[in-house]
Amino acid sequence: MNNLQDTITKDKHGDYLATASNPVNIDPQYMGDYPPPKFTTSKIPDLPPPTQSTTESPAINRPPKSPGEALGPFFQFITTDLNRMLWIGSALVFRHVSYTQPHIEFLGGNNTSINYTWEILYENIFDLRAYRVNIFIRIPPGENDEKISWKIDWGEKVTTGQFYIAQFNQKWRGGFFSCNGFDATVTEDIASDLTYSNVWNHLLSVHKEKPFHVLLWGGDQNYIDFIFEDIPFLRAWVNMEWNQKWTTDFRQDLQDQVEQYHFNTYAENWNRRDEVRNALSSIPSLMTWDDHDIFDGAGSYPPLIHDSPMMMGLFHSAQKMRLLFQHHTTLAKARQHYLFGYQGYNFFAQCGPNLVIIGTDGRSERTTERVHEEKTW
Repeated sequence: MNNLQDTITKDKHGDYLATASNPVNIDPQYMGDYPPPKFTTSKIPDLPPPTQSTTESPAINRPPKSPGEALGPFFQFITTDLNRMLWIGSALVFRHVSYTQPHIEFLGGNNTSINYTWEILYENIFDLRAYRVNIFIRIPPGENDEKISWKIDWGEKVTTGQFYIAQFNQKWRGGFFSCNGFDATVTEDIASDLTYSNVWNHLLSVHKEKPFHVLLWGGDQNYIDFIFEDIPFLRAWVNMEWNQKWTTDFRQDLQDQVEQYHFNTYAENWNRRDEVRNALSSIPSLMTWDDHDIFDGAGSYPPLIHDSPMMMGLFHSAQKMRLLFQHHTTLAKARQHYLFGYQGYNFFAQCGPNLVIIGTDGRSERTTERVHEEKTW
């Protein structure tokens, strides 16, 4: 490594230039040759036990708690296929590995046929099995809302709900928002006055009066910023000398902690918060992420640190969990699940005959010089 360091220009203070290419990654690609986590004999310090956060709603803990034995359903709208007159979406469901697959039922109007298939995304991810339910609904003619009721039998309990789709000639109704939380710079007294849950409850009250067909999440679905305070190794890394940061290894035991932190954060924000869970289970969502879903400013750091093993590893872990929760897919299956791009994951959603929504992934290919690869355009 000393030989590599000697090849990089230093500034007048003796620090390595941030704009220099990182020699640890000769040809960095977020989904390609990022440095694999290293196995070591020493152990990353364990996370402290969760305590209730004073800056968020009572459901939120720092660090986030592990979820229970069931999560979901979280509904996603994907597109409409007007050649086959199909509404296409999915549901994300998690069940503890000790249980069998839940049973799900859908019911529409007299002229609505509904088909669905189960797919296992992960056999075991933090003791839960992750399922994707692929949903295909025949779009009925008309100008009204079509109510789709659902019921899940988990074994020891049953949950029910409904969502709405637009009939063929119906004008689509939707909501849009971004920034679902507060970053680490927002003080406790300010955060407590911003009445987070009231915003969601207002959205749900509008949805109850005139149901939304889609809810577009514009990024920062979760604020992961506190990961640098809650994971001891990351806290130490942030406080390292600059010249150490870009060569620090992203360790396997650190990857496990980082992925579980993301997983638990999604579970807390989307399942323990009743108002968010109610929205996700009654309004099919479309999501495109932003930096706080990864870490503050992700993709906009200079090359030496941007392409470092630590930032590449952090990004890859965030990408894995983003694809799972926000798009109901995996790194291996994303392309067959309607997402496209060179190294990123974008979507093209046809909302009936008169509306199209394009969701661009502004982080996966981002550098200080570009937002999207030319190949993606």
